Amino acid sequence: MTKGKQQNRRARKRLEVRYGLDEPRYIGYSGNLSKTGIMVRAVHVFPPGSVLNIELKLPGGSVRARGEVVWAREGPPQWVMTGRIGMGITFIEPPAELLAHVDK
Repeated sequence: MTKGKQQNRRARKRLEVRYGLDEPRYIGYSGNLSKTGIMVRAVHVFPPGSVLNIELKLPGGSVRARGEVVWAREGPPQWVMTGRIGMGITFIEPPAELLAHVDK
């Protein structure tokens, strides 16, 4: 399958997501989540190829991960909740805590 195409089952989950190049300083919300990546609904997006530090707010606490932006769409802030703007991010070596959460 080509890069950027989902290979695993996606779960629609709305989690707070903090992200950034060095530190997770921007805030967005997940549109869907899988073992290999996440769709982040956000106003501030990074270009494809950017490697981000990500912090996901899970019910039992937060977990940090790294990921590469595969696609990004910009637009007006009112489009955030529609999923029309944001980023698709592929995880780089996702932590076990995150994988366990996706399995639930």
